[in-house]
Amino acid sequence: MKRLSVVLIGLLCLLFVFGATALAYDAPKVAKPLVLGEEWPVVEENAYSAFTNDGAGWKLWVFWDDENVYIQYDVYTEFPLGNKKTERYIYEADSLEWEIKNAAGTRQKWMIALTEAKGYEVVIRYPDRLYFVAPNEYHDVLIVETDFGYRGQVILSQNQANLAEFKIGPGVELQMAVQVNDSADGETRTRILGGFVDAGTYSPLKFVE
Repeated sequence: MKRLSVVLIGLLCLLFVFGATALAYDAPKVAKPLVLGEEWPVVEENAYSAFTNDGAGWKLWVFWDDENVYIQYDVYTEFPLGNKKTERYIYEADSLEWEIKNAAGTRQKWMIALTEAKGYEVVIRYPDRLYFVAPNEYHDVLIVETDFGYRGQVILSQNQANLAEFKIGPGVELQMAVQVNDSADGETRTRILGGFVDAGTYSPLKFVE
């Protein structure tokens, strides 16, 4: 009986530790390429999300096809959209951090922002930061203000080497972490919404037909 109790306590501890990663996300395949600025097939019940007690937060959806990965994220914030940073420092103001890793431990992070300096910027984090201005051959981005804050739509080409190494296709299972950096003045990061990337908290991400 004592041994059974120890086992049960151990299982509960595991659930506590990994509870934040337990919510699996299924990324559906789309029948035709998604277009920036158009309505994407988001389903509220399938949103990957994080919110604070005061209502600030975000919802995110991931889609894919044989050519691209598509990300839409809705950020709920009372702060105006703005980012006065550039390149490696875009995380210090309004920006998205989307990270994936596979079972072998290979990880990659994309940081995305609309900056005053260069417009749409994409930073690929590992192993050495790569800087892009979108649109380009591998990335396209649209970020627009809304009545709840702002909405971002991102297209990442699977032909780009850092994404291609994950070999995304039907049934592929990865781990995903998301963080939204929120700034009141466009100069400094006022708060982290979610905090999953910095905390190293991942959720299962599966690409489905």
